[in-house]
Amino acid sequence: MKIVYTSFLSQNIVKNNNMKIILLNCRQFKKIKRIGCYCYSIDFKHGKNQVLPMKYDPKIVENSKTMTYHVDNRIRDNSKTFSLILPPPNITGSLHLGHALTATIQDIIARWFRMKGMDVVWVPGTDHAGIATQVVVEKKLYAEQNVSRHQIGREAFNKEVIKWKENKMSTIRNQLKNLGVTLDWDREIFTMDKKQNRAVSEAIIRLFEDKLLYRKYALVNWCCTLQSTVSDIEIDHKEISGKTYITIPGNNIPAEFGILTDIAYKFHDSGLCVNEKKNLLPYNNNVFYHSIDQEIIVSTTRPETMLGDVAIAVNPDDVRYKGLDGVKLWHPFRKCTIPIIYDNSVDKYFGTGAVKLTPAHDVFDYELAIKHNLPIINVIDESGNISCKDEEFNGLPRYQARTAIAQKLKELNLLRNRKEHTMSIPICSRTGDVIEHLPKLQWFINCKEMAKKASESLESGELTIEPNHYHNQWHLWHKNSKDWCVSRQLWWGHRLPLYNSKYGWVSAHNENEAIRKIGAKMKLSEEEMATLDIQQEEDVLDTWFSSALLPFSSFGWPDKTEDFKRYYPLSVMETGHDILTFWVSKMVMLGTYLTGSLPFKNVILHGMIRDSRGKKMSKSLGNVVDPEDVINGISLEDLQNKIKASARSGTISYGELSKALIEQKKLFPDGIKECGTDSLRLTLVSQNIKNQVIHFNVNECYRNRMFCNKVWQATRFVLMWAVEKNVHNYTFPTPINSTQLWILSRLGDCVKKCNDSFQNYDIYISTMEVKRFFYNEFCDVFVEICKPIFQYGSDDEVKATCNVLLYVLDTSLRLMNPIMPFLTETLYCALPGKNKTSINHIKFPDSIEYMKWRNEQLDADMEIVRDIITAIRRIRSINNFNKDQSEIILCSKLQKKLQNYENIIQILSGSTSLCFLEENYNSNLQSITDIVGNHTEIHLLLKGGSLEYKKYYTHLNMRRQRLEKQVMKMEKSINKGAPTNDNLNETLDDKMHSLIEEIKRITMYMKTIKDKELVTD
Repeated sequence: MKIVYTSFLSQNIVKNNNMKIILLNCRQFKKIKRIGCYCYSIDFKHGKNQVLPMKYDPKIVENSKTMTYHVDNRIRDNSKTFSLILPPPNITGSLHLGHALTATIQDIIARWFRMKGMDVVWVPGTDHAGIATQVVVEKKLYAEQNVSRHQIGREAFNKEVIKWKENKMSTIRNQLKNLGVTLDWDREIFTMDKKQNRAVSEAIIRLFEDKLLYRKYALVNWCCTLQSTVSDIEIDHKEISGKTYITIPGNNIPAEFGILTDIAYKFHDSGLCVNEKKNLLPYNNNVFYHSIDQEIIVSTTRPETMLGDVAIAVNPDDVRYKGLDGVKLWHPFRKCTIPIIYDNSVDKYFGTGAVKLTPAHDVFDYELAIKHNLPIINVIDESGNISCKDEEFNGLPRYQARTAIAQKLKELNLLRNRKEHTMSIPICSRTGDVIEHLPKLQWFINCKEMAKKASESLESGELTIEPNHYHNQWHLWHKNSKDWCVSRQLWWGHRLPLYNSKYGWVSAHNENEAIRKIGAKMKLSEEEMATLDIQQEEDVLDTWFSSALLPFSSFGWPDKTEDFKRYYPLSVMETGHDILTFWVSKMVMLGTYLTGSLPFKNVILHGMIRDSRGKKMSKSLGNVVDPEDVINGISLEDLQNKIKASARSGTISYGELSKALIEQKKLFPDGIKECGTDSLRLTLVSQNIKNQVIHFNVNECYRNRMFCNKVWQATRFVLMWAVEKNVHNYTFPTPINSTQLWILSRLGDCVKKCNDSFQNYDIYISTMEVKRFFYNEFCDVFVEICKPIFQYGSDDEVKATCNVLLYVLDTSLRLMNPIMPFLTETLYCALPGKNKTSINHIKFPDSIEYMKWRNEQLDADMEIVRDIITAIRRIRSINNFNKDQSEIILCSKLQKKLQNYENIIQILSGSTSLCFLEENYNSNLQSITDIVGNHTEIHLLLKGGSLEYKKYYTHLNMRRQRLEKQVMKMEKSINKGAPTNDNLNETLDDKMHSLIEEIKRITMYMKTIKDKELVTD
């Protein structure tokens, strides 16, 4: 790397045993005003001469990213262990902000425990993502070769998937490394690698042999395009408020949704006399009790499923249908009767109170059919076409049949009404097809006992889940737990290790083992076994099954390896709250069943990433933020090209494209500025990760880059004076004044809070505390106070000051390291005597050690001093005073105490003079007054005549009016009742409070001037 600075006039070289520092532009070295002109070049431990530029540049700092993941992970036999696994990203694409959040949180946890001296193991990996990967590779094959998977066959297709997998695993690995994570890459797993395949087979075999895995017909979520069952998490729910047309994959004609159709079922003439029907009451304009035309009206959004209706259900308490239990109705298409049944689960207040039952295509209907022993008639096949005996509808696509049946009902005078209706449509997240409920023969795991134990483990305290408001969800889920459908009709995934023969099903690791098991069970001869016709199950396992084994399969299970004994169970499971029941629950159930112990005892759930307005990130909304774009920066043009590419690939429709482009331009009018990895990490954990939602704002990310620059500049300042004063090393400090004692006390407080919050996984508190300390106390106060000492202090004072600065900086960098690894690694290596040391191998600051510096009385005194300094600055800022207006008089009950800090107040407030007067001093007419607490009056002396005072007064009045307008505007916005998220409301409230406080302060200043009769109305 070559950097040329043309403005530098000279250079001096200072050498010592540990480092070489090149000082540039030394002509004005001793002038504090030119501190920003120095640049350092330092010999790092890697032997490369790297430059510490004048300005913080993440590209330079993060250029050699390998430095952060060469972490000392040697097993410490006597160390406590800390183990965790990264929730494996799917191999379907690149990492998004949600992945970045999870990786950042876990890396911070791993780094902290590692710096505490623990033997940390953090296992990386990727998920084969059965459905998602199969869909994306199929699309790729069709786009590039114009072939389907069926045309090339299962074996060839899986080879194509493996090629895809290798490419995507490499991409994901590089993206994770760019985030600075310290994963144990030599332990990397893939959910379909050899070891995981063995673990999956062993788990299924045990479940089958324990009679917990069984096969049955049941309703499943079926994707007609995918030709497979899908899990609930792979279903999106599209909310519509009325008539809506949706294009179904493979169909050119859009299907109509959002219409509620009222259909009449006529009573069958079965001898029921008119007198027996007199209890029936009118419904709307239809009278139920007039001889042959009696009918019951049902409402449905799916007229096509009427072909599979087997009964009409009503509530027995509904007086409209009293005495009709078992009465027959005539089915107009199947030309048969169906019964009226009573069931308390029917909502008598919904619609007509009568519900058509189509058990083959509705979960509620299916349960009632089983309960009442009703037949199950499937009228929609796996391809989404009608399958029935009625030739008029048989073979029609389901949504064409919807229109045809509605028309036929109209012809039969059975269509009573059609009206728009609000509804939710289940959409397959992988294909965009509308999900069907179909009865299929599938493999299920009996979860009853496992679910009971999972709930009990939380109840007993053996398992903890944070935040605790998810406890009810956990208990409710496991209380109502249904058997888990684990089979999928896919080609990509773990084929079930189950084999079928004329003797039934058997579980085995391979075909030979299956034959041996059958032979032993049935006492077959060698010849009979050799000729045995045996077939392996074609279905593959639900992806969640293999990922549920990772806490123990990652360490060698089913073998009891040394790793398994040392690192299982995991120390913590950190993941998003959205997969609590999909993944965490399954890990707990299978882990307890297969290993005899919980896979982890602590669960930490983080919130979902949303944009700055609280909206879910979506390409169709134009608000998606790629972590790589935050790290490297991107222009608006390139952002818009990404959205256009999504439209070309079919990810979003061209109808959504224009809206997305407009919205994206509003959100990112200038693109996204380069922020770097450290700033991204800092932003992701600056909010409470345990909140339901985490708002991401790229502007906040850029502000955090400014914080990184602050740390950079402070380090350069300290290094400059260390070189100037020939300080080659630093030791445990010996403070020589109250300011040094104070900064060490504040450092001790910060160390304690950081350790406590890391221990409790409240990372945002550590982030907040270290920023507050470094910004407000170290830089804004202590560094500023040190500057005059460097100019005018004795050698002993200067060296003591340098020592404290370096000690505090050293500690601060270690506090920041888990959060901002690149910046802190670079700067730590630049400290005197540290050029051969990685910060990753240094101990995290210990609370007990640093709490020895705590001095609460000194902290309280300095807090008062800082309040006074803030008030002086505020007077000058609000009144728009220049530097000439800087003569201060303090009248305080705490005069004796404050006089010890006179120099600090004067320096930090920028006052030309400062004097103390008696407490009851009656200020002259030439000042503006402010009050701090109930102990101190501040008088800023004014210069000039009455014209100047009028100018100040006018300025204050205009400022107050402007602020009052802002407050009124904000109040109107709140009163409109516009939907906002909690975070935005909190920000708005804080801003309003700040404005109102400033208005009060201005009013007080105006009153001061008016009371002293400096102006008149």
